[in-house]
This record gives sequence, C-alpha cells and structure tokens, in this order.
Amino acid sequence: MKERIEYIDLAKGICILLVVLDHISDSGYFRGGNYPLNDIFEQTRMPLYFILSGLFFKDYPGGIREFLLRKTNRILVPYLFFMLLYRVAGRLLLLLTGFNAGPVWLPLWFLLCLFWMNVIFATLYYIIKKLVPSGPAAETALALCVFATGIGGYLAGNLPLSIGTAMTSLPFLWMGYLLSRKLNFFGLRLHRALALSIAIVLFAVLHFLYCGDNYFYLNTYQTPLPLVYLSGLLGTLAILLLSRSIGWLPVVSYVGRFSIIVLCTHMAVVKGVVGTLTLIPQFGAGVGTVQSLLVLTLTAVCCMGLCRLLSRYLPWFTAQKDLFRPQKATGKQK
Repeated sequence: MKERIEYIDLAKGICILLVVLDHISDSGYFRGGNYPLNDIFEQTRMPLYFILSGLFFKDYPGGIREFLLRKTNRILVPYLFFMLLYRVAGRLLLLLTGFNAGPVWLPLWFLLCLFWMNVIFATLYYIIKKLVPSGPAAETALALCVFATGIGGYLAGNLPLSIGTAMTSLPFLWMGYLLSRKLNFFGLRLHRALALSIAIVLFAVLHFLYCGDNYFYLNTYQTPLPLVYLSGLLGTLAILLLSRSIGWLPVVSYVGRFSIIVLCTHMAVVKGVVGTLTLIPQFGAGVGTVQSLLVLTLTAVCCMGLCRLLSRYLPWFTAQKDLFRPQKATGKQK
C-alpha cells in the first residue's frame, strides 16, 4: 500500500506541475518554434486526474448517498471555499488598493467538473447495479451509458458550470474504474526497466497522435473524439508507469500529495511571483525558458508552504479531513 500511494502521489505531482507550467506558458515556456510540446501535454494533464478518480472509485456501504457525501467533502467543499475566498479577497483588494488581481479562481473549474463527473458516473453505476444483474451485462450497459454521455457532452459543447466537459470526459473516469476494478491495475507487477520502457514508447505514440489543441476548460477539441480518449489513456498510463519506475521524488511527490491545494492556490501565487519578478530589470527584459522555470520554482516553493499551512489549520476545507461525516454502516444495513 505504501508503494502504491507513493507512485500515485508522484504521478499527481508530475501532472499538477504540468498544469502550473501551462499557466506560466504565456511567459514563453515551451512556446518557441513550431513544436507545441506544451499543447501535447494538454492531452494528458486533465485525463490523468479524471482517470485517477476512476481508479479510486469505491462502492460504499451507504450507497450513492455516502458516495456523494464523500465527494462533496473532497471536491465540492474545496471548490466553494476557495471560490468564496478569492471573490471576497479580490473585491476587498480592489476596494482598498485599486489593484485588480484578475480571475485567479479560474483553475477551480476542474474541481466542479470532477464533481459532476462523479455524480453522473455514480448515478449510472447505481441505477445499472439495481436494474441489471451483476456481470458482463451490467458492465456492458455501464460502458454504453458512459460513452453515450461522452458523445452527448461533446456535441453539446461548452455548457455552464463545466457540465459539458464533465459529460465529455466521463469515459476517462470509467477507464480508471475499469483499470482498477476489472483489470487489477494496482496488482500489476512490472520490472522497473520494463515500466520505464513502456512509458517511453507510450509518450512517443502520444506525440505521433497529436492532432491539435484540446481545451477541456471550454469543452472544445481539435482532435477527433476517439483520439482524445485514446491519447488521454495512453498519456495517463505513461505517467503512471513512469511514476512506478521512479517511486518517489522530493517536492514533486509532496505537491502531488496535496495536489488539490496546489491546484486551488497556484494561479494566485503565479500572479504574485510574476508581479514581483517583473520589478527586476533582468527578468522583465524578456520572456523565455529561464524566466518561466524561475517562476515555476518559486511557485512550487510558495505552494509547498501553503500546503503545509492549509492542511494543518484548514484541513476541512482543503480535502484533508471530512467537513460532513458520513454515517457509519451498521450490521442491519443491506
């Protein structure tokens, strides 16, 4: 269990740092020439988190009510907390200083999207569980409903509250569910060298499959939908296998452990770091890889400090402890 937690934390750390890099990309990172490396990572960043959610899907004794309560604690509560915090703090900052920090809450869309995905998937899962006998028929029915929802979301486009993206991306959550519950992904044993080799091959295939920019936030994709799903799955497997071959890395694994806190805070930190560094003439003279990596390093350090503080003093609002406690199952419950 300890090994599984370590490499999952590393995978989440790699992914959240790629998200941070994407939001620093306006400073020039991975934007030189005609090689859209940052855009290729776009095919992997969000799908990895969606698939991870499916990997850890659990049929709780309390049924869908307990499931939704737990997802409310772990996803919806942090979303509401940070959204309210940023709205209030931003308004006060504007009134008191005249400074407009901008929409630093934008990355929070992902939490809302992930919450809707879990709601939709759990609803389908429990309905099918009740109506269809367990076995191949139930799994087939679940898969058909999931992909029908995905196609419907893709055709619907950019719906309010990230519901369109949640529908389109639902097959990713199902992939994680399938890998864990049916293919025993966590029980798979691979030699480190073999896992690393497969990861490299998968990254090469992912590069070959690149067909254009995919904007999960806007639910718009230049890549054909089947390739969106295939690329997301292959990229996720590559990162997971790479993480398994490494095991643990300082800083990266730490931010992965608290990836929700980093997701919710990094945009505000990036703005603060960039605003401070632009006061330095050498930094403000141009943008590029060096400046962007400096922003990334300082952002990571600041986020690590925030992770320590928020997880200790506000654990109920940062997905570290349950704000609403689910009722314990008793022996009388079926």
